[in-house]
Amino acid sequence: MSRSRKLHRLSNPDANERRAQRMLFRHLRDDTNANRGRMARRVRELQLLLEMDPIEFEQLIARLMESMGMKVELTARSKDGGVDVRGIDSDPFRGGNVIVQVKRYRDTVTPSVVRDLFGTLQHDRAATKAVLVTTSKFGPSSHQFVSGKPITLINGSELVGLLKHHGFHEMFAPAYASAADDAAGGGSGDSAPAIDVAAEPARLLLHWTGEEEYDIAALVCQGNRALSDDHLVFYNNASTPDGSVRLVTGYDDANACLMVDFDALPAEADRLVVIAAADTENHPSATMAGFAGPALILEAGADQDAAVVHLADGAETNIAMRLGRFDRDAAGDWDFTPALAGYPGGLRQAVVAYGLEVTDEEAVAAGQ
Repeated sequence: MSRSRKLHRLSNPDANERRAQRMLFRHLRDDTNANRGRMARRVRELQLLLEMDPIEFEQLIARLMESMGMKVELTARSKDGGVDVRGIDSDPFRGGNVIVQVKRYRDTVTPSVVRDLFGTLQHDRAATKAVLVTTSKFGPSSHQFVSGKPITLINGSELVGLLKHHGFHEMFAPAYASAADDAAGGGSGDSAPAIDVAAEPARLLLHWTGEEEYDIAALVCQGNRALSDDHLVFYNNASTPDGSVRLVTGYDDANACLMVDFDALPAEADRLVVIAAADTENHPSATMAGFAGPALILEAGADQDAAVVHLADGAETNIAMRLGRFDRDAAGDWDFTPALAGYPGGLRQAVVAYGLEVTDEEAVAAGQ
């Protein structure tokens, strides 16, 4: 059963609409009864995965990959060499040979497991990318290690989200039944297993119409200054050092996607700025003129309605544009404000405006 989505048109908001808009994003923190209930259900969902037979779990990941359009092969357990599933993605742009390792863990995956998979990838002549899937989570060291490497880390919450997104809802039916029993007084509420559950990150999806390609970038800031060069997330730096903000490629039908764990952002961070930029590396004459009908969509949880912010079209005079920003208030909640600004100098001009220094070599890498 797919969840319903209520779409909120928030263009040109007046004062009351801005107040309502801020309320849409109050649910980003897990400090309400509803969100605690959501996380308790996520614990039950992960428990269902943990209770699966190891071979059955590998088969589930293979079926998930097939539902994503990949050709899949399960490896023989005696000859897997640290690889559980192999897949071939035939997409001409994002495709390649993928090796996948799955870990049904309760505790955080250690960085050594991630390093071992990277070693396997380096010695596998056919593989172009590696994916590590777990029912638990990864620490900051693991996210920092894979930064810039062809390795994707998928934690338990992300795995459950992917399974639901690709039609595997029914396997989680017992978790929904348990939640209903607790709500009706049929459970004690204390029976949830003690699993180290990663906070569910929010997905920021960017959609636009037309055939032009654009990149999405994010700056983790304190006020109007980025925390560091490493806190600029874009196609040449796909993750912050702690993994709290990550760029995800090929996420279903979204033109671009950021995964943001707001609760895991650095304590000193109080602003997250979202920017779109023309792909001048592949199209030197590109501008924001083709950035038509853009919408920024926040998906904060599996049982919560998506919030949609409709933005203004891009202009031919700009090569990048700031779409808006998330600000942390005194209570620790994150509010979103559409804050459009054009940058004729492209992404380079945008990041310099937030205190980063860009060398000529870095400008070339950024397509400027």
